[in-house]
Amino acid sequence: MRVNETRKRNVEKTFERCIEAHVRDASVLDIGCVAHDSDKRHDEPWLHELVVRTADDAVGVDILEDELEELDDDGYDVAHGDAQALALEETFDVIVIGELIEHLVDFDGLLRSIDDHLAESGKLVITTPNAMAVHWTALRLLDQEFVNTDHTCWFDATTLTQLLERYGFEPTEVTYVGDCRLTLEDPLQAGGWLCERLLPDRVGKSTLAVVATRSDE
Repeated sequence: MRVNETRKRNVEKTFERCIEAHVRDASVLDIGCVAHDSDKRHDEPWLHELVVRTADDAVGVDILEDELEELDDDGYDVAHGDAQALALEETFDVIVIGELIEHLVDFDGLLRSIDDHLAESGKLVITTPNAMAVHWTALRLLDQEFVNTDHTCWFDATTLTQLLERYGFEPTEVTYVGDCRLTLEDPLQAGGWLCERLLPDRVGKSTLAVVATRSDE
């Protein structure tokens, strides 16, 4: 599927621009660390591996027990848990939620789990598809498959900010990252690449990244 191919390339770019500086030399909880299929880590960029290489200490959490067993056998520090009901009895400098929130249904449970596991002065980093990106609209209009069928919802900067603020978190950074490349072999990719460069980021780029801390209120 075209969209999955572009998002493969997006992992490293999003990490470098939006995540790396926050996790460097920190204790990090990576929620949803498997990223669907642990075997893919051998063939394409894998967010959890990038976090592990950069952080001082990194723990990965996911609900996929078989995948976690493989990662544990390979030496990764991982734990089984539901993002919407975590109970690790540990806090972290940074919590990373990469391309996961759009799969969930219990945002109350998620945000309460984050609050329980984030250090007092910690940072939360969330990445998700940007609902306002014209790239998705173009694919809709052309009746192209453009979204993981496991997704339950979409977020843009406004809705994600609203959700975070309701649970006492204040966004400190909002960043957009583009997925598309210039190629004559795929007109949609070329059109997306052009949109990323001509349009404002909030509608031109297809990944949204938000960094948040606890609000002072």
